[in-house]
Amino acid sequence: MEQSEREDGRRVVGQDSLLHPFLRAPDEESAKAKLDVLLRTEAMPIIQKVINQRLGTGAIPRTAGSIDERDLDAQDLRQQTLMALTAHLWQVYAAPEKSRIGAFRAYVAGASFNTWRAAVRDETPLWTRLSFRLAYLCRESAGQTGFTKWQDAKHGSLVGFTAWRKKRQAAAPHFALLEQNSIEELPAPTTSLPEIAAWTLQQADGPLPWNDFVTAIAFILQVKDERISLDRHNLESLLTTQQPGTEPGGESLNRDRLRKLWEQIQRLDRKERAVLLLKAEDLLDFELSQVATLQDLSTSLAMSLAQLLSLLPDLPLDDQQIARLLGIRRQTVVNLRSHARLALRRRLHSRTSNE
Repeated sequence: MEQSEREDGRRVVGQDSLLHPFLRAPDEESAKAKLDVLLRTEAMPIIQKVINQRLGTGAIPRTAGSIDERDLDAQDLRQQTLMALTAHLWQVYAAPEKSRIGAFRAYVAGASFNTWRAAVRDETPLWTRLSFRLAYLCRESAGQTGFTKWQDAKHGSLVGFTAWRKKRQAAAPHFALLEQNSIEELPAPTTSLPEIAAWTLQQADGPLPWNDFVTAIAFILQVKDERISLDRHNLESLLTTQQPGTEPGGESLNRDRLRKLWEQIQRLDRKERAVLLLKAEDLLDFELSQVATLQDLSTSLAMSLAQLLSLLPDLPLDDQQIARLLGIRRQTVVNLRSHARLALRRRLHSRTSNE
């Protein structure tokens, strides 16, 4: 009896307590029952939250009885994550001393994010590049004052004219480009990207969920959907068309801007970095653009990688959450962020003037 207890103890050393019932199961049949409970009660809610957040799913279908393609994508990615997680957990069960999961929820969040990231990079390279370029137009540092992107509790990331955000104009979550315009009425693909973005928002007559916004513009630029380009050469040339005040190359422009921004952020005080990054709507742009790894992000935030992964489903955090995380007052968070933004603007402007 004592030997059996010692063996059970060795199996769970260094493992999250959530895994203990599964790892202590005496046989595979019992382990399967414990694993089913673990996946259903602990893993699936996290997987669903991360995947839905990254894909922007959950909105009501455009027409009765229709299925949002993003919901199908989400189902596929959730299944991929669950299969990979299940396979790894059985490896842990077979040899727990060789693979330890000290923070199970954080591990699941990281696995979910990695599944989404792989899908974005491998299956939607052109749509992703377009998304980066449009995100650039919505940044204050881009010098484009007409567009802005913000977080909404109901719809996730929204994009619209700055004036719409100020007067809290209602979102247009079910915008379908061709329900309002024929193909002949769409802007010519040679139209500049800011003009196409403005036209799209005017047609929507309200802020759009980010994925709907990018997909509508991708349609104008002859991307059939988020996966297949009808005219790769045309889209490539459009993304590299030089706009006033920008550098050539949509993807390289975005990566170069993010690299410069990352370099300047690293010069800030630790808490200034944290209040900026944890509030950022597109923190993961640094990782997706290969400017900084998740490990780089966690180091910059002075937290463990596991802690960062556990926060991913809830990003961006509100000021009260950031205050609790850093052990400071909410007003201090606001003051630190204001000071950090001023410092960044000054340094980035100075660097640009010297180049």
